[in-house]
Amino acid sequence: MEMPKITLTYNLADVANGLTNWLGAYWPIIAFSVAIPLTFLVAFNTKDLFTR
Repeated sequence: MEMPKITLTYNLADVANGLTNWLGAYWPIIAFSVAIPLTFLVAFNTKDLFTR
């Protein structure tokens, strides 16, 4: 019994374009969801540094 051959009709450029389109839609959401808590963390640590 032999494994069936799989042929794919897309190449690496198609995958890269798809990933670019996906990230282009979601990067603002990801950026803000990371940046806002990170800003509060940096502000808290900076305040803690000067109030010791």
